[in-house]
Amino acid sequence: WGRRGLRVREAVFQMARLGVRSIPLVVLVNLLVGAIIAVSLSTKLRELGVLNWISMVTGVVQSRELGPLMTALMMSGFAGAAIAAEIGTMSVSEELVALEAQALPSEYFLVAPRLAAMLVMMPCLTLIADLAGIFGGFVVDVAMLDMAPSSYYQNTLDSLSNADIWQGILIKSEVFAVIITITACHLGISTRGGAEGVGNATTGAVVQSIVLIIAANLVM
Repeated sequence: WGRRGLRVREAVFQMARLGVRSIPLVVLVNLLVGAIIAVSLSTKLRELGVLNWISMVTGVVQSRELGPLMTALMMSGFAGAAIAAEIGTMSVSEELVALEAQALPSEYFLVAPRLAAMLVMMPCLTLIADLAGIFGGFVVDVAMLDMAPSSYYQNTLDSLSNADIWQGILIKSEVFAVIITITACHLGISTRGGAEGVGNATTGAVVQSIVLIIAANLVM
């Protein structure tokens, strides 16, 4: 963060580039995930006579686990790959050396704005993902299983606790944001070997981020 402070304008630009542009993808994927949960559970829960549990399970699973996790996995491919490719290209074209010659360390000039952008946008995207997943379950329940919309809404509210929400949005999403950004920036800065090196850095950023995200999710 340094004596110069954060490059706020660059951070805002990265929020729009990495965060806002990914909203349609996050909504679509989590909408489908929520629908999949509801469809998968419907047969067994109908046999048990507790079909109304679908809304409860969908809300808890989406907010506690799948919302943060699916958003992080998508952002590792969307944002992580973009960051690694961009910084890797700068590295092989010696732009990073030029920045250092102007007393602009890459950590200040490149890493800090992207990290700040991801720390701000990941909780927002996770909240959107939670709502999209719950709505996906709502569509299945109301359209296919003839559940009353008011019942789905009320069951979802009754099943969720504050801990389910803030643990996914405020803790997991921030940890995942740090993993994605630091991994991508590290591999981008250490890129060598021209276009092949950029490709390897991009692939490595996505793969390593996914593995670390899943491992961190298990620990949390």
